[in-house]
Amino acid sequence: MKIAIVGSGNGAVTAALDMISKGHDVRLYCRNQSIHKFDKALERGGFDFNNEGEQSFVKFTKISDDMEYVLQDAEIIQVIIPSSFIEHYAKIMARFLKDDQLILFNMAAAMGSIRFINVLEQSHSEVMPKFAEINTLTYGTRVDYDQAVVNLSLNVRKVHYSTYDKSYLTESFNLIKDLYPYIVKEESLWKTNLENGNPEVHPGPTLLNVGRIDYADEFALYKEGITPHTVKLLHAVELERLSLGRKLGFELNTAKGARIDRGYLSEEDEEMSLNKLFNTSTVFSQIKGPNEVENRYLTEDIAYGLVLWSSLGRAIGVATPNIDAIIVIASTILERDFFEEGLTVEELGLDKLGLE
Repeated sequence: MKIAIVGSGNGAVTAALDMISKGHDVRLYCRNQSIHKFDKALERGGFDFNNEGEQSFVKFTKISDDMEYVLQDAEIIQVIIPSSFIEHYAKIMARFLKDDQLILFNMAAAMGSIRFINVLEQSHSEVMPKFAEINTLTYGTRVDYDQAVVNLSLNVRKVHYSTYDKSYLTESFNLIKDLYPYIVKEESLWKTNLENGNPEVHPGPTLLNVGRIDYADEFALYKEGITPHTVKLLHAVELERLSLGRKLGFELNTAKGARIDRGYLSEEDEEMSLNKLFNTSTVFSQIKGPNEVENRYLTEDIAYGLVLWSSLGRAIGVATPNIDAIIVIASTILERDFFEEGLTVEELGLDKLGLE
């Protein structure tokens, strides 16, 4: 298939190499300000690709800052960007889209489908592609741009998949399952969104470590910041997330269970405490940062995660006191109003959310 990748971070570059390795024709979009980071790869003609221990060299030079070129004739468009940029890229992509294209948000779930559709509607676009989203990036990966090397440590297992319009759910699921065999079909966008673990794991423990982040030259949240005490706030948010799911009629996975199912942790670790699992995990313990207080673990995961869950709670009558407390304290520390700037059910449009 012809596949376009919109984004140029760790996940986007890894997706491009993975899709090429599976025999597809791939083009990748990178904004002009950042395209210089691909100089080494373009010089070499591609990347060294370590895919869960299997080494190869993948030829890949179809990297461009021309969105029209990247999207032209693409059957599937994978959008792999920070959730805060969805509206920005929707505006850039809008005039180059076609009705028969499928846009897949391969990223931590943030109601990307509805947000993209809202941009198209506001711009009076006559084109309406199909939209699908998953709950988490399909890769545990890091890219060394200076050396043109991609280290893919994990192809994530059990990824939840849903579409905005259920009429093409099964057809598109079968198409994407050929690319990502571990996806699981879900009828509800809400279930996919509430299976995004980032707003649960990142903001609370990060807030409780801001003094350490301010003071230290280096910090690693998973290895040293999720402790027997800070994990209690994580679990409190977990209970509120599970309550939101139950009110909507489905059971969600726990923080520990989700990471075991995805392959980040082993089933043998089931009896170990979650904080100890994060501290010792071969994947999580190697992740550095955040090294400054204003970081994505707070800004993105609160604005496009916890604020949305809080507004959902108000709409369906589920109390979220710990989620709300994190939002308030983060707003105070960062001197910004996350309740005001964050994503809410009202902003998405209650008529599109199936909450009746």
